[in-house]
Amino acid sequence: MMKLKNILQEDDDSKKKDLPAPDLTLPRGKEKVLQAEDKDYERGLLVKLLDNGGYEMAYWYDKHEPYPVEIIVDGKSITKEGTKVEMKFHPQDYYDEQDKEQ
Repeated sequence: MMKLKNILQEDDDSKKKDLPAPDLTLPRGKEKVLQAEDKDYERGLLVKLLDNGGYEMAYWYDKHEPYPVEIIVDGKSITKEGTKVEMKFHPQDYYDEQDKEQ
């Protein structure tokens, strides 16, 4: 008899197989420089996978240093001159707790 846990695990494994291969794998704790395909300017993003699982990002222009840029979250302008954005990682138990509170 197959357990529900095993069925769910098999389903998760098949979903992973359907994903396309990543363009880039970020190493934890090391900043990576991404450059835009742009003929007129040298610009892009600085991206770092943090030890806590979150991401730190910044826009760069001409030099690989954070450059002020407008930051928009969910369609709302947060700042006109932000230089770094951090996105937090929340493990599954965080979401489970949020569901219980609703």
